Amino acid sequence: RALQDTVTQMRPRYVAGVGHVAATCVAQALAHTGVTLGKVPHPSPASPAANRGWAEQMSRALGALGASPR
Repeated sequence: RALQDTVTQMRPRYVAGVGHVAATCVAQALAHTGVTLGKVPHPSPASPAANRGWAEQMSRALGALGASPR
C-alpha cells in the first residue's frame, strides 16, 4: 500500500524493482497503475555474475525499460 501511495503522489513514469524478488512485488502492487514497470540487476555479493560489469548491466536494464540513466 505504501508503494501505491508513493506512486500516486509522485506520479513516476517508471518503477523498477532492484532484483527479481523486488520486481515481482512491484509488478503485483502496481499492476493497474499505468506506470511502466521493470527490473534492474541487484548488486548482490552472493551473485558473482551480478557484480561483473554491474554499471553496464544497469544501463542496459534501464534502456530496455525505456528509461535512461542520468
